[in-house]
Amino acid sequence: MSRNTLKLATAVALSAGLVLGASACSSSGGTAAPKATEKASTANDINTVPASQLKQGGTLNYPVDQYSTQWNVMTAESQNEGSIVDTMGPLMPQLFQSDAQGNITANPDYLTSATVATVGGKQVVTYEINPKAKWSDGTPITYKDFQVDWQDQNGSNPKMAALSTVGYNQIASVVQGKNAQEVVVTYSSPYAEWKGLFAPLYPASQVSTVDGFNNAYKNKIPVTAGPFKVQTMNATTKVVTVVRDPNWWGAKPVLDTINFRALDSSSTPGAFASGEIDFIDVGPSIAIYKQVKGVANTAVRVAYGANWRQAWINGKSPNLTDPNVRQAIFQALNRDAIAKGDLTGLPWVIKPLNNHFLVSSGVGYQDNSGDLGKFDPSAAGTKLDAAGWKMGSDGYRHKDGKTLEFNLTIPSGTPVATNESNVMTAMLKAVGVKLDTVSLDGVTFFNDLNAEKFDMTIFSATAATPYFPLGNVESSYQSPTPQNAGANISQIGSAQLDAALNKAGADTDVTQYYADINAADGLIWQEAVNLPLEQRPQIFAEKATLANFGAFGYQTTNWLTIGFTK
Repeated sequence: MSRNTLKLATAVALSAGLVLGASACSSSGGTAAPKATEKASTANDINTVPASQLKQGGTLNYPVDQYSTQWNVMTAESQNEGSIVDTMGPLMPQLFQSDAQGNITANPDYLTSATVATVGGKQVVTYEINPKAKWSDGTPITYKDFQVDWQDQNGSNPKMAALSTVGYNQIASVVQGKNAQEVVVTYSSPYAEWKGLFAPLYPASQVSTVDGFNNAYKNKIPVTAGPFKVQTMNATTKVVTVVRDPNWWGAKPVLDTINFRALDSSSTPGAFASGEIDFIDVGPSIAIYKQVKGVANTAVRVAYGANWRQAWINGKSPNLTDPNVRQAIFQALNRDAIAKGDLTGLPWVIKPLNNHFLVSSGVGYQDNSGDLGKFDPSAAGTKLDAAGWKMGSDGYRHKDGKTLEFNLTIPSGTPVATNESNVMTAMLKAVGVKLDTVSLDGVTFFNDLNAEKFDMTIFSATAATPYFPLGNVESSYQSPTPQNAGANISQIGSAQLDAALNKAGADTDVTQYYADINAADGLIWQEAVNLPLEQRPQIFAEKATLANFGAFGYQTTNWLTIGFTK
């Protein structure tokens, strides 16, 4: 279960508009091949089969977007990017698990219990570690691992370039309980989303120093504690191969091997059609969706997910520092038209998303957009006039000899983003704003986003589960500091918003928690740095025999039960 500011899913969506080759539409034999089956689900759609009824063994060929260099997801450098999260999933301790409805329970392979209580007016969480749980170097998992991971991420050491300090900076102490397998975590102030912390857990033996935190998992994965272990890492072929760990103490995984293979977006559909990979994340591509339904022995799986499309503005870009200009851009964009361009033809109810934390299928969702969520080019023009940007004879606005112009950075080879950029360029031109599209390869795109080297960009974000709507993205909106500088790519924040986020994070009453999340969301709308576009469906095309995998919805991946039917 990833915990993240933003799980950048752009690269996952890079294959979204590409077309499967003609060979994908026919079988190799002379008889008609079975067509893909499809089933839409509001919970999840993963071809659930008891593990005992599956073929034991086998290999899952798992496509990822990039071959990473930083495998410590706690670091700002990693950005908790989806490829890293996926690859580390079967390797590292996942303390909690979620079902399809987002109900969170302790993972018994790692925790026998996790309880919260108020002691002396303080929130205290007690973890009982499964005594069988140990790291791949043979050392047991203990309170020390929790203690070091907290120290790495609580912001006390600026040399620890942590992705996020959220939650960890509210912990007063992490100590041993009655023995080394009992962890007692005391909070200085209440923290509602405590189950989202220490996810995943990293070993104290590797990350207890600044150098270890930043470099122990650089270009290598030295110590693990999951049902699988690393067999090989090949930077040339861009494949990480993991195999069953014979020292795993839990139920035996169905699969023998998983190959996490980094593929360029342009080659992923062809690789799926030829059987080189076992599934493809279709994303919002109508073209691929239509074609995969005709691929032999393929199942199309559809579900709701905590996944949304969004446009980010860099508030430090010279022409975008004025919030009135950013608000005008919001009102100049017709999100209904953008969403329909993205999703028409898919089995999905198309409507704009009007919340930065909560998806429309989740608990607590409400529309906080006000006038900024409405397509109103007239109001946009009025705001730009008031900001001093006057319409010129060339059809663009000017101020102090400068044109109101900025770049939209998108990943290359991404038809969805290309279509969005074309539509947005026309919409902004209608109000006198010049938008120039810059297309970058996937790696450069991510690097530039992480370094805030953009004016405006579009990508998809995925929340870990609806149980953690605040922690998923909170640090993306906090005022930038040296400790979280890599999280807030807009570079804009405020003391008022920080206070609102902190208040929501301290709520232990569920009703008040969602009320305060929505209050913070209203403030984010006024900052006008992130325009939610639409909630997206999860659509996977996969081998029809692949079981316990697909469109998970809010359910976490169970690496023990994935396999193939007999």
